[in-house]
Amino acid sequence: MDPVAKLLLDYLKNVIYDPDQAVLNLEELPEGFRELGQGLTEFSQSVLETTALAKAISKGNLNIKLPPPKNEIAAPLKALHASLKHLTWQTQQVAKGDYQQRVDFMGDFSAAFNDMTGQLERQRNALLKEIEIRQKENHILMQNKNLFEILAEQIAQWIIVTDTDTGEWLFVSREIDEALADPDSRQQLRKWLRRQAQAIVNKEETHARELELSNNTGVRYYSVSAHPLHWHQRNALAFVLTDVSSEREQLNNLQSIANYDTLTQIYNRHYGMQVLNEWLAAKYSFILCFVDIDNLKLVNDQFGHSEGDQYIIQVAKALREFSADAVACRIGGDEFMLLVQDWEPEDAKKRLETLRNHLARCRFGPAIAYEYSISYGVISVGSSNTMLAGDLLCAADERMYEYKRQYKIRRRNKPIQTLTDGQCC
Repeated sequence: MDPVAKLLLDYLKNVIYDPDQAVLNLEELPEGFRELGQGLTEFSQSVLETTALAKAISKGNLNIKLPPPKNEIAAPLKALHASLKHLTWQTQQVAKGDYQQRVDFMGDFSAAFNDMTGQLERQRNALLKEIEIRQKENHILMQNKNLFEILAEQIAQWIIVTDTDTGEWLFVSREIDEALADPDSRQQLRKWLRRQAQAIVNKEETHARELELSNNTGVRYYSVSAHPLHWHQRNALAFVLTDVSSEREQLNNLQSIANYDTLTQIYNRHYGMQVLNEWLAAKYSFILCFVDIDNLKLVNDQFGHSEGDQYIIQVAKALREFSADAVACRIGGDEFMLLVQDWEPEDAKKRLETLRNHLARCRFGPAIAYEYSISYGVISVGSSNTMLAGDLLCAADERMYEYKRQYKIRRRNKPIQTLTDGQCC
């Protein structure tokens, strides 16, 4: 090969495979090739800048310095970066209560996002309207004591009027609920009302609190508003108790849904990152394992996404068996995170290798079978750690790719074998 051509070819290979060694000395080129060499160095710089941006975006790092305007190759990625930054800002605004945010540039995600913010806005408006209605009702009740007593027997809420000074119950709108049939629960309520009365003494405004009462049948939750008034020449407080136990149960169910991945029924990214940040804030020592499913794209392409979903589910089931105290969550399409305290890194690797070998021996499905496989990266986080959650994930991700390279697990090179029926564990 011509020496000049070899020099340029070696330079391009280094740009692709070993960027740190990609150096082209223009002085070594014949004068007629130096302009070409200059063009190649500028092109290579643009490629390296674009690659760095793509890698950062793939890891969720949107704070990377962008390539200069002259880098036209990176223009589409810079546009994607700008869209993701804007979407992040919009999501932060929604978290602050701005439900007017809308997305119109991300296809199906836009429809789902806009539907979510619309529902949140409608729910808030409905709640505000309900609060307004309740406030008006309470105001009417305080205007006329006699009318109050008549109406109190007809509404679903309890109304308990107590003497501000002695705590004596002056009026109860109806019979005590079954939840307070237990003497202990009734005593809890008396003490709680007494404490509230002492806390708001000599204050004219309405106060709202939440009350939790427990007995041998379970726990009941109440929304309580306290209204100062005069009752037969006595300073009193009218406590309006609304049983919100069913609403609290629904809220807990929604919270559970928000914390779990719908496909695998293990924790989702939101919950996993919440736990990770809590452990970091508390300075715990723990192990972080980043797990990636091997060849999922090939399974989806060859057998369909339904089979790919089964692959994901089986891996999730295996990771759930890591240990009883581990926090297992799905943080991406084919990515999982395990958090566990009181484990050594080598023990965690051995356990993951055991789970990996178990998956490799298993065959699921009578008609379609292939080797299940995972790759993983393990890092130890100590109490003196200063890295952020995202940086820890990136570090574990890098170790996972080191594992892939070590065992030569590559999606493009590893074939998927279709086995005969009955070969399953």
